[in-house]
Amino acid sequence: MKYIPSLVVLIASLVFLSSCGDGLPKPVVFPKATHLYFADYTGKKIGVMDVNIPGSFTTVADESKGVDTIASIAIDFIGGKIYAAEEMRNRIVRFNVDGTGSVEVLYDEADSVKTPTSIAINVPTSSLYWGNSGTGQIKKGSMDGSATAESLRFNGVDSVIYYSYGLAVDKKNEWIYFSDLSGFAGIWAGKLDGKSSRFSLFSKYSENGAVLRNPSSIFLDEEHAKIYWADEGLKSISVGNIGTSSSTFLFNYSSGVNRADGIAVDRGSGKIYWTETDAANDSFVIARGNLDGTGTREVVLQGVASYSIALKFEGQ
Repeated sequence: MKYIPSLVVLIASLVFLSSCGDGLPKPVVFPKATHLYFADYTGKKIGVMDVNIPGSFTTVADESKGVDTIASIAIDFIGGKIYAAEEMRNRIVRFNVDGTGSVEVLYDEADSVKTPTSIAINVPTSSLYWGNSGTGQIKKGSMDGSATAESLRFNGVDSVIYYSYGLAVDKKNEWIYFSDLSGFAGIWAGKLDGKSSRFSLFSKYSENGAVLRNPSSIFLDEEHAKIYWADEGLKSISVGNIGTSSSTFLFNYSSGVNRADGIAVDRGSGKIYWTETDAANDSFVIARGNLDGTGTREVVLQGVASYSIALKFEGQ
């Protein structure tokens, strides 16, 4: 019994240290994904799937509502809006995330929209960006369509893309990241104010070219300074470190990956999602795997030709 007081003191001390944290930073806890939204390009619709119920989905908007050839989506869950780039109709549109109401055209050909293939939003500044692949520009507007569309010019250069399906904004540091599928094949970055040159992070001509050929959609992990991308040409899913430009495969053709396009990351559940659009073999799927590249590829939805996906998380 003589040891009990000492034990009590020890436990009390541990509880105290635990409560005050001893000055140590707490690890970031990411929420888990609950739903996955996708744009079906040829099906001319937007759908949503419960990530815990693979194999089925609900249509949010389709051709009957006026949507057409959606190449890319971005979602503001707080504002309750889906923003979409309609590649063949040369429009940037938005509509309610629950599918109610009508489609609102924010920018069209009169605003110099031509073959828009990627889209991103910056909610704190109410800014909207899209890859205008028809003119080689990255365009900027406002989330309500009230601002005049303008081009981001990196150190005076106006034409910076050939065909871009990937666009992401680093809100904290005010950078924009974008992929290019062909002529400028690689992943690029530039300051949002246009006061820097665009520079290549990952390129097929660099020493990391073994894991990059024709990058499509991208996902930016600001917290860990990483970029994930789907690569059409290499039939792969890769991740790269922004600071060191080192990169690696997570999944590739040997894992069963086909022509990869859309991508989204669920850090809370440790999962990565991507789309595959292999028209030659009539194979259109959405798949997922472990974020660290272990395990096997799992098909969660079939029959949708998607180039863009977005996840909804707990609390949104």
